[in-house]
Order: sequence, then C-alpha cells, then structure tokens
Amino acid sequence: MIAIRVDGNEIIATGHVMRCLSIAEQIRKFGVDVRFVLADDRPGQLIRNQGFEYDVLDTAWNQLDLETEQICKYLQKREIDTMLLDTYYVTQEYLQNISHYTKIVYIDDLRKFAYPVHTVINYGAWVTEDDYDKQGYYANGQRTQFLIGSQYVPLRDEFRYREFHVNKKVKRVLITTGGTDILNVAGGVLDELLHDDRTQELEYHVIVGCFNQNRDLLYSKAKINNNIFLHENVSNMAEWMRNCDVAISAAGTTTYELCACGIPSICLEIADNQEGAIAWEENGYMLYAGNAYKNRQLCMDNCRKYLVEYQNDYELRKEKSLRMQSLVDGLGAERIAQYLINGGVERC
Repeated sequence: MIAIRVDGNEIIATGHVMRCLSIAEQIRKFGVDVRFVLADDRPGQLIRNQGFEYDVLDTAWNQLDLETEQICKYLQKREIDTMLLDTYYVTQEYLQNISHYTKIVYIDDLRKFAYPVHTVINYGAWVTEDDYDKQGYYANGQRTQFLIGSQYVPLRDEFRYREFHVNKKVKRVLITTGGTDILNVAGGVLDELLHDDRTQELEYHVIVGCFNQNRDLLYSKAKINNNIFLHENVSNMAEWMRNCDVAISAAGTTTYELCACGIPSICLEIADNQEGAIAWEENGYMLYAGNAYKNRQLCMDNCRKYLVEYQNDYELRKEKSLRMQSLVDGLGAERIAQYLINGGVERC
C-alpha cells in the first residue's frame, strides 16, 4: 500500500491536498491501494469527495516532530511500502526517524535543507538538479533520488494536452486566488477592473476556494454586478479555464494548470512559497503583477494594466498560449504514480 501524508486548512489552504489527490487518482488507476494520512479532519471532505479513504492522527499539522511515534507505529501497522509526503513542516529528525520504516518520497518547493529521504520531487519549471547539493542527501545509507522539472507537475487528467483556440476578443476573465485568499486579492482585483471603462463590461469568473475567508464580500459584489460569476466546489477546473480568454492567478500549482490549458495569464504572489514568480514573465510565459503581501495595491494596478494589454494584443495572447503549452503536457501525476508503484525506480 502507498500512503500519502498531507494536510490542508484555512491557514495553509488546499494546494498540497489537491496535488496529492491528482497523484492518488493515477495510483488508483493502476489498481494499487492508496490511503491518506492527516493531522486532523479539516481536508477530509475534499478527500472523501474523490472517493479516497484517510486516517487522522489527531496531531498538530505544523509540529510534525510531535507525531513521530504515532506515524512510525502507523507505518508498521499498515505495512506501508512507500509514503508520499507533502508538507513544509518536516524536520531532518522527523524524516530520519520515519525513513527507517518505509521509503519516503518528498514533494519539495523550498529546498530548506538536505532531506534524508528516498526521493525528492521538485516540479519547479526553473529548478535543475544542480540546485541541490546532492552530497548531503542520504536515507539509510542510500543516495537520494531526484525527480526534477515541469514534466513532474502533478495535474489531473482534465489538464492533458488539448489545443487551445485563442479568441480575437477578450470576453471572459478567470480569477483564481487559492484556497484561502487571506488578502482578499480576488475582491481587490474585481474592484480595480470594475472601475475602468476598458474592463468593466467583461465577464469575471471567480473560483472561490473552500477555505476562502472573504466569501461574503465576494457574494455581495456579485449581487450588484451581473457580470461577476462565483464558482465553488469546482470539479471541472480545466473546463472553466478553457472557457475563459485570460486568467489572473495566484502563482501556485494553478499556474501550471493554466500552462497545460494554454490560457494567457497574469500571475501574482500571495504566499511565501510563491516568491520568485517573476520568473514566469522573465522566461516569457506569463505577465507578472507583483507580490500582494508586499504591495497589494500595486498588484491590483498591474492586473488592470496587463489585462488591458492582453485585450489590445491578440498576437501577444497567441504567443503566450503556445509557449505555455510547450512547458506542461499534463502527464506529471501519471509519471509520479508509476515511479511510486515501481518502488522508487524510474522506468522509460
């Protein structure tokens, strides 16, 4: 059996859970048992909705060292062959302890320290194996393996390659700002765009995350603006993306989903783990609006400015769309699943 240790809540949102669900779905397709392991029940509904079972440790999601004894007993009892681990709150001691009981495959975004695990996955588009000092990576005397690059972006099947038709005119805009949107970025972007004659008549489709703390404010805006459409519990995200002409998005895994769909996009940073998102613009894939934590109003201004730029430049949108789809093919979750099932051996 393969276990997936992950958490999600109103503080860390649901990105970790969602990418693990994408991998779990592929594991299930191969007929292999997979089970989630959570600190608490808060992301449980998301997991149940996809038909997966889970166990709750009743521990602190941000203090993994305190669960070491419990998770080790769990791994022994369940006879877990491999555990996929997706949390920023690991420590070297925690990983060293649990690595004695199973193979640990760790999804990394931050390169915090030398992880003593069997395998590290980092699907960052600009990350290379040279970014890791591999001399320090060992687990039980064995060198750590690495799965690096955008070919390992764990997306659902709906994001597999399909050619995107770029419309001559921009009519619909997708706004997606993560599972919590603590800064109410979606509301701020809407305020900015609805007060500009060039953008106020467009349709705005807003994805409302399950832990969004500004839901009431968004619904208040939608009541008085008939061109705002709010979408919750979205199970067909790729379809919504492909129905829109431009996207304004937080710079998390959603940016890779947008690449897979080929939707000309504006990205912005709304969380610490999204720093460096300016690389999307520097490498010619998207336009970058800034860091909302550091200067929220500047981000809002840039979203408006860049949306107008996309409106006025059909060729720019075509260029971005083609370049984005060249980066992500939507098969990353399947590649990871096969690797996990093969016992941590990459096969051609």
